[in-house]
Order: sequence, then C-alpha cells, then structure tokens
Amino acid sequence: MFLTYLCCFTLCTITLFYMIDIYLVLFSFLLSCAITLYAVPSLIKLAYQKRLFDDPALEERKIHKYRTPNLGGIAVLTSFAFTACFCISGNILPYANYVFASGLLIFLVGLKDDLAALNPHKKFFAQSITALIVVYFADIRLTSFYGVFGIYEMHPVVSYPFSTLLIVFIINAFNLIDGINGLLSSVSLIVSLTFGYIFFQMQEYGLALLAMSMAGSVLGFLRYNAGKARIFMGDAGAYSIGFIIAVLAIQFIELNKAQDIAVAPPFVDSVPAVAIAILIIPIFDTLRVIVIRLVQGKSPFMADRNHLHHRLLDTGMSHTQATIALSSFNVLMIGTALSFQHIGTIELLILIALIALLMNTMLWLYDVRQVIVRAQPLIVEEDHEKIYQLRDHAREVAEEALQQYEEKQHQN
Repeated sequence: MFLTYLCCFTLCTITLFYMIDIYLVLFSFLLSCAITLYAVPSLIKLAYQKRLFDDPALEERKIHKYRTPNLGGIAVLTSFAFTACFCISGNILPYANYVFASGLLIFLVGLKDDLAALNPHKKFFAQSITALIVVYFADIRLTSFYGVFGIYEMHPVVSYPFSTLLIVFIINAFNLIDGINGLLSSVSLIVSLTFGYIFFQMQEYGLALLAMSMAGSVLGFLRYNAGKARIFMGDAGAYSIGFIIAVLAIQFIELNKAQDIAVAPPFVDSVPAVAIAILIIPIFDTLRVIVIRLVQGKSPFMADRNHLHHRLLDTGMSHTQATIALSSFNVLMIGTALSFQHIGTIELLILIALIALLMNTMLWLYDVRQVIVRAQPLIVEEDHEKIYQLRDHAREVAEEALQQYEEKQHQN
C-alpha cells in the first residue's frame, strides 16, 4: 500500500512539475510580448521628439518613402532580457551570464551603428569579440561536422574560430533580411518558436525559455512593423536577434550530437541539416547575394537590391505579400526537414539545397521573362522600320524604272 501511495505521489509531483514548466514557458512568451507592445509606442514618440529617423533620402536603395524611427531594437532587447532574466534560473542555464553580457555588447554595437554609422571593419571586430565571449567562456561551439565533407570531430583549434565566424555570419544574415516591413520579425518568430518547442520537448527548459522570450518580444514588435511600418528594428535589434538565434542554433546542434545512441539517442536526426532548414531564409539569402556580387566582380560587402525580398518586390508583390511568401517558404523548409530527418545529413542537405535552388530558378525565369517582354516592343518596332525601309526602296526602284520607260518612249 505504501509503495502504491509513493508511486502515485511521485507521478503527481512529476505531472505538476511538467505543467509548471509549460505555464512558465507560456508566461515568458506572453510577458515579453506585453512589454514590447507597451514600450514601442513610447519609443516611436521619443524618436519623433528627438528626430531619430531612418531617412530614405540618404541612400538610393532604401525602399520606404518616409522617415521612420529605427529604434525598435531597444524595445525588443529590453523585453527579451527582462523576461529571460526573470524566468530563467541559474541551475537550468548556467552560462546565461555570458549570453546576456555578449547580447548587451552586440546590442550596443548595433545601437551605435543606428545612431552614427560604424565602419564595417569596426563592426566585424566588435561582432567577433561578442561571439568569442560565448564561444570561449560559455563553451557554446560546434565540435563536429557530422560527416559533412568527410569531417566528424573538430579539433579545438578549428572549433573556436569556426564557431566564432559562424555566429558572426548568422548575426549579419539576420541583419540583411531586415529590408522590408515585417520580414525580420516574422522569420525570427518562426525560428524562435521552432527552437522553443524543440528545446521544451528535449527538456532543455533554460534554452526553451530563452527562445520563447525572444519569440514573444518579436511578436509584440511585429504589431507595429507589419504592413505600413511605424517603426523599424534597426541594427541594434537585428544584431541582438541574430546573436541569440545563433546561440540557440549551436546548442541545438550540439545537444543532439549522437555520442552514445544506446544511452541517449538524439532528439532530432540529421541535426545540422535541420538547423540550416530552420534558418534557411537568412542563410540562403546571404549566400545568394554574396555569390551574385562575386560573379559580378563586386565586393561581397557592397549593398545592392539582389536580396530575395527585393526580387519578390520586383515581381509586383507588396511588402506584406513578400513577407508572407518568404515566411511560408521558411515554414515549408522546416516541415520538410523534420519530415525527412531520417534520410541522413548529407542527403537532407542536398534536398534542402535543391529546393532552395528551385526557388532561385523561379526568380531567374521571371527575370528572363521580363527581359523577353521588354524586348518584344523593340523587335516589333525594328521590324516595322525594316518594312518601311523596304517599302521606300521598292517605291524608289519602281519610280526609277517608270522614269526610264517614259524616257525611252519619248525618244522613240
């Protein structure tokens, strides 16, 4: 009897603890969302008072037409940091101090870039220092290539710099997709919710709370950034989001590393490919524009209008339609990767690459079609001009022949 009561008590305790975790995760999501919703209107008012705008007249490639505040990152990071610090205890995320210290540093770098443009070399240096803090002190780094390029375990000499550069790459990749209204917030929301759900199922509650706090903050910001944007995220917000998601992505890969399948099988198979699928929009867009710029003989750091969102706008889509299209593609890739995760890392990477290239090919075919459509009136005009020339030449020949005939008749 005692054993029965003990089992029932243990079961109830475990169930209650599990439910508390669910409520805490939901609470972190709702709290960060509420704080952002409350803070953004005050930031918009402050920006207008202090004349802190993103002015489209200063750069030709700017899409928006009116001066818009770009301090949204302040609200996003504030709500995220407060919620995460309030909900996450040290025992479930022991390296949280390094994550928040680095997050604050990268936020200040982005804020400085928003207020007074920074030199690209200074930004890269600051981003590298930020990434190195979590890589070295928190030991958040990749230790395996999972057989990609035939490489498995990485030596620390390779792991530290590679992980640092990877974090810097993801930070800038998220900054680059912040080109149209709602895109960065929508993609960040999808990515954060995906990581939050997976980490919760893995019982990694500290990382789940970190991801859900970020999801709530960007959802609250999306209320003011979607459609006709009243405020932009700015580099401060984009850098902070990219940094936190880079940390989540690396931990997602490392925690699913199959060290001993018999003891602790990974929650997700082909984890590097699944991680790439989750981050497909910023990763593919960044790699795509870099390749295009190098092929055209330009610097990969030179800004242009070759991003995916620019290409969709050129097809006639609005900001909202382009955001929905790219967000839907992101969801499609996540679903595809999770559905085919058992086929193997290399095979899944090939599948993801083929789908991404298919989308790029569709955009290329649209460009070809537009060139053909523009060329058709020119071709018709040239044909008409040739017809007129032949007609005039024929008239001249006929008049000359008629004149010669009349002269012969007159001589006779």
